[in-house]
Amino acid sequence: MARYMAKLPRPGDPSCHTIFIGHNPSMATWNSGHYFANPSNHFWTLLHTAGLIGHPEANQDDRLVQTHGFGFCDVLETPGNDAQQVSRDFMRQNIPIFMKRIEKYAISMNGSLKRVCFIGKRQWKHLFDHQLPRCSHGIQPTDLRPEQWPEILDGVEVWVMPSPSGRAVLSKEERQATYSDLGKVING
Repeated sequence: MARYMAKLPRPGDPSCHTIFIGHNPSMATWNSGHYFANPSNHFWTLLHTAGLIGHPEANQDDRLVQTHGFGFCDVLETPGNDAQQVSRDFMRQNIPIFMKRIEKYAISMNGSLKRVCFIGKRQWKHLFDHQLPRCSHGIQPTDLRPEQWPEILDGVEVWVMPSPSGRAVLSKEERQATYSDLGKVING
C-alpha cells in the first residue's frame, strides 16, 4: 500500500506556484497514496480540459509536483468518502493544525507560491470562526480570509474550485468554468 501524504516539490523540482487543497483524502487516495484517485472523481479531466495537464490520467500527482509546480494537500488528514460525515466541531478542532501545516508549506516555498485552490466550498467556508453563509467559485476577495490565516499567505490568491467529486450535483459546464479560468491565469 502506498503512503498518503501531502505532495509538494522537493529541492531541485520547479518552484511550487499552486497548491490544490482537498477536504480530506478519500479511501481510494488514502490506500493508493495518490490524490483524486477515486474513479468517479473528475479532477484530472478538469485540469486536462483547462489546459493545465497533457493527459487526464489518475495517479499523476507525483509527476505534476516534479514538472508543473503543483502541490497537493488536504485540510484534514483523516480518510473518508463523504465530507458531509465530518462534523463542524471536528473540522474546527483541526483548523489550527491545518493552518500551521499550510504556513510551513508556504515558508518552504521561499515566495514561489502564488495561489491556493480549495477543491470544494465546504472546507473554505469552515475555516472561518463564523462559517460563511455562502461563497462563490473562483478567486476570492483579498479582504476575505479566515481569522487564523497565516500572514505569509496574505499576498497569495485564494481560489474556490467546484468539487470534482462524482457526488457533486453540478453540470459539466458549471464544474469546468472555474478550472478553465484558473488555466488561463496559470498559462498566461
